[in-house]
Amino acid sequence: MLMMAIAIQGCSNQQASAVGMRKSTVTAYPQNMTNTQLCETLYYSRSSTQTKAAIGSEFNRRGLSRSQCDEQNKKLYLVKAIDEILSKVE
Repeated sequence: MLMMAIAIQGCSNQQASAVGMRKSTVTAYPQNMTNTQLCETLYYSRSSTQTKAAIGSEFNRRGLSRSQCDEQNKKLYLVKAIDEILSKVE
């Protein structure tokens, strides 16, 4: 189990999706979704119980872009964790 957790840290959302992870339906309201969930449901074919219009509206309200989604989708989980820690330290 520990080895699996370590291996997952070295992959990205894109890679996790390719092997079947991150395929569950997002059931949260768009206002409660993470930016990653908004991107996945809008651009990367992850299913949601919400309409594309509602998801797109929240996406635009947050000022997100397709290029930001692509960048986050390719970023390794380990790098994301480090970025999160550094943003809290500042």
